[in-house]
Amino acid sequence: MKYKKHVNNLKSTEFTAKVLAFRSMLFLNNTIHAQLMELTASVLLLPESGIDKQTVTVIDKGVYLVHQEEEKRSRQSTPVVSVDKINNVDEFVKKRSWISINTPTIVHYITLTILGTFTWGYLWCMWGENWSVKGQWFRLAILAVIAWASGLILQEVTTLPPSLAALITGMIARHIGFIDMRQFPHIDSFLRKIYPVIILGKGSLAWDISYMRQNWKQILALGALPWSTEVVMVAVCTHFLLNLPWIWGFLLGSIYASVSCPIVMPSVIKHGKNTSGKVNWPQLICTAGGLDTALSVGTFGLLFSFMFYETNQSYRYVKAILALPVGVALGVTFGSLAKYVPNSKDTYVTELRVLFVLAGGIFGNVFTGSFGWGGTGGVAVLACNATAAAHWSKKGWKLNQNPAATVYRVLWSACEPVLFAYTGTFFVVHSTISETMLIGLGILLICLTVRLTVASLTCWNLTLKQKIFVCCVWTPKTIVEAVLCPTAISAVLTSGDHDTQEMLYAEQLMRLIIQAILVTTPIGFLLTNNLGPMLLSNNKHDDSENNTKSTPRKTSASLENSRL
Repeated sequence: MKYKKHVNNLKSTEFTAKVLAFRSMLFLNNTIHAQLMELTASVLLLPESGIDKQTVTVIDKGVYLVHQEEEKRSRQSTPVVSVDKINNVDEFVKKRSWISINTPTIVHYITLTILGTFTWGYLWCMWGENWSVKGQWFRLAILAVIAWASGLILQEVTTLPPSLAALITGMIARHIGFIDMRQFPHIDSFLRKIYPVIILGKGSLAWDISYMRQNWKQILALGALPWSTEVVMVAVCTHFLLNLPWIWGFLLGSIYASVSCPIVMPSVIKHGKNTSGKVNWPQLICTAGGLDTALSVGTFGLLFSFMFYETNQSYRYVKAILALPVGVALGVTFGSLAKYVPNSKDTYVTELRVLFVLAGGIFGNVFTGSFGWGGTGGVAVLACNATAAAHWSKKGWKLNQNPAATVYRVLWSACEPVLFAYTGTFFVVHSTISETMLIGLGILLICLTVRLTVASLTCWNLTLKQKIFVCCVWTPKTIVEAVLCPTAISAVLTSGDHDTQEMLYAEQLMRLIIQAILVTTPIGFLLTNNLGPMLLSNNKHDDSENNTKSTPRKTSASLENSRL
């Protein structure tokens, strides 16, 4: 009995092996399949074999289906293709893909519309007539919404920066009598203490401290020398051509000379990835441009406080000497504190880190400004966020690819249309505007030529094409100009002297800066975006001449999706 059972087991094992072997040889010829069927039938006649009849049937069925599929394929030697059917399918796929691609965007804007409507309804119910359709607060809000929408349309149609459309929207709103921010000097002054914190904090979160230490000479030269030269040129030209006092000329120059790297940073990142040279383009442009911005904000705040804050003369000179160093010291100290506060194991460490630097920056800027230390707060924000980002990167947060950077980007996307639209409402057309703008165009050409010449000379270790690329990037004058240009007008309006000579100087300053924004922003953006691939193309000869030190290329990736 045991012997018979053993024989049956052997037969069962032998059968399984044969099935697997014949299945692997199935595609050779049809005779193998017939033999497999005979073997299966013969084994099924053994009742004591221990093989499940249903299992064998499943195996046979699977083998047959595979064989049948191969037979069908072999018989279709000349397939018939319907071109019309393929075209119809492709058209259907295209329609479906368009809908699938655009559905999230459409739903996004529908969501924003619903939220905006609810917010406006709440404000209207709580504060009444001022938030009605004809109310003054509603006009302030709807102007920002229109500026935002016009910016999206301009960017979608032409790829130009949306800030241009927002600025023009504000200018149109002023001249059709829709709104004039001169009637709200306190609101505008408050907002212009918030804008620098968002702009400067956003950019400095992308700074790589190790890169700055290795390339400090290049960064210092490119960030400071073109800026200093242009400030002096603006003061000289406006003094002799427009009869501006020297201090007003330098006040204008401190704004006028600021480079706006955020406008071109997406193009710099995109084109910088395609070059095999040793230059870390995103970090070079970001850090040198950040130094340029720090000088503009610090110098303007210093001169502005000197002109509009009444205090002891000796104290003014003390502030002039210590404003920038004190700002750096405060920023580094507070940024170093971010290494320990909040604790990295805190449950809400992400939220607390963002609030820590954001609230600290706003408080520092407002606090120092209230004591007449203008510019100190802006420099402190730059130093604070750069230091904090360096400490956070050691704990797992990548530079400019962390929750803090995301929050600053969202805040800037909300503040950008508001800033440029409200700035545009300060622009007023007078009878003398044509003369001022014509002279201003000449001043712009002179100062820009000198600036770009000095910028190319400071890039001593770059090739000719790379120097031209730097000049393209150093052309736009946009963001700092929009933030600071109306502050002099607001200060004069707040003081109550509306018809003084100072108001005329402030008006001229405003016109020249608006002109520079409208001229240089599209030119610089288009040159950088369109000439970048050619100027940064891979070239072995160019790479051999390039001796710039750099950190690993992965630093460039940390600036992805960044508009400083």
